[in-house]
Amino acid sequence: MKTPTRRRFIEITPFAGLVLLAACSPKVEPQSVQMATTPAPNPPPAAAAAPSKTAINLPMLEIGDAQAVVFGYVDDATQADKVKFTNYVSGSACSNCALFQGEAGDVAGGCPLFVGKHVAAKGWCTSWAKKA
Repeated sequence: MKTPTRRRFIEITPFAGLVLLAACSPKVEPQSVQMATTPAPNPPPAAAAAPSKTAINLPMLEIGDAQAVVFGYVDDATQADKVKFTNYVSGSACSNCALFQGEAGDVAGGCPLFVGKHVAAKGWCTSWAKKA
């Protein structure tokens, strides 16, 4: 056994602190997973198996939302300020933008600029880019 020295004390102090911390911390019991007792529902028909990307029920982007203001978003592309936003192109709308994640004919869809919100298909913002 080594004789107690200041150096030895400095070597073992961090480990003693960890042991003390582990001993004083509250014990967390893992929660048991309960199996469902009800039978699984029948699978949907094959036609309904692939919902569109816009099937997620997200809230609509509000005009007053801070990010909407930054991008000059409007619900109706014809209402865009053509003087303030000189990059506005007649006929442009979210539905024909490369960033629009909705399907053809959808009233609203997702946009990577406004995560967690849907934009109107007939809306417009300054980041509009023609869909290829």
